Amino acid sequence: MNLRWNPSQKFKGAAEFRTRLFWGEEVKYTPEFSAAIRNSNEWINASVTWFETESMVMQTYIDRFWLEYQHQNWEIRLGRQRINWGIATIWNPNDIFNTYNFLDFDYEERPGRDAVKVRYRLSQTSSIELAASAADESNKAVAAIKYNFNRSTYDFQFSGGVYHEILTLGTGWSGSIGQAGFKGELQYFAPHQDTTSQINLVLESDYVFEKGWYVNLGFLFNSKGMDDPVENLSLFNFQLSPQNLMPTKWNGVFTTAKQFTPLLSGQVAVIYAPGTRLMLVLPSVQYNLSTNLDVDFTWQSFYAEQYQDFQGVIHRGYLRMKWSF
Repeated sequence: MNLRWNPSQKFKGAAEFRTRLFWGEEVKYTPEFSAAIRNSNEWINASVTWFETESMVMQTYIDRFWLEYQHQNWEIRLGRQRINWGIATIWNPNDIFNTYNFLDFDYEERPGRDAVKVRYRLSQTSSIELAASAADESNKAVAAIKYNFNRSTYDFQFSGGVYHEILTLGTGWSGSIGQAGFKGELQYFAPHQDTTSQINLVLESDYVFEKGWYVNLGFLFNSKGMDDPVENLSLFNFQLSPQNLMPTKWNGVFTTAKQFTPLLSGQVAVIYAPGTRLMLVLPSVQYNLSTNLDVDFTWQSFYAEQYQDFQGVIHRGYLRMKWSF
């Protein structure tokens, strides 16, 4: 449920609510399931659990709740919002406020943050943006400033701030080489207390062929990621964060997608980490049944080296229907 409020040209607001019913073995065998599905970025717990049984939970969550003021070149937004500083498609090192988990296919809106954001437009293609967010604990707050501009057909951005008391600097760009898109993001985290420095780097290129096939190639380097085979898959941490975009050090992704008919489309993404020999295969198919009804099927397979044998470890499929009214 998405609500908009526009009392004047200078003020506007939004409130978006997400209600979900979970039923099955995942609920039964996950301790404190209702708490586990809470957005870790939020400062205020804005969820209501209507009922919870051994294998069923129904919860309503306030996904967005913000008020915005605009006047001339100024834009100020306060409340639960999406602060999107990412440029690349799957991995976004520059997005230090609300990291998106690419495995969460059922969250197109992407997570928000309880924050204040101030933006000042310097020109049509450049601006300065300052954002700060609160958290349950003071040492988990995030504050940063970003400057973006356009030069020679490329969009550039530079940012700096504090993430969980750690000094961080970032840069990103978006442009093209010939007919192929070329994007990149780099984020540096300074040493803090007992931890060493960290670098996350993403390079990405995409291209659309004449017959409509879309191809995307991406690369992620996580200086603190694992680089050796792990026999226990549970040691891979897929609770993604700005410092943990992937649990592995070297990562490559290949994605291809196509709109086969006006009603039918599909895509396949393959992620491979050569050091750990971890591979994810993520195909999906979408079909429009009627004007307001869509159905899609998503498959997720995890392959890893287990006891010196490369094999499938986890396979799971999701069938989803969406009705808009």
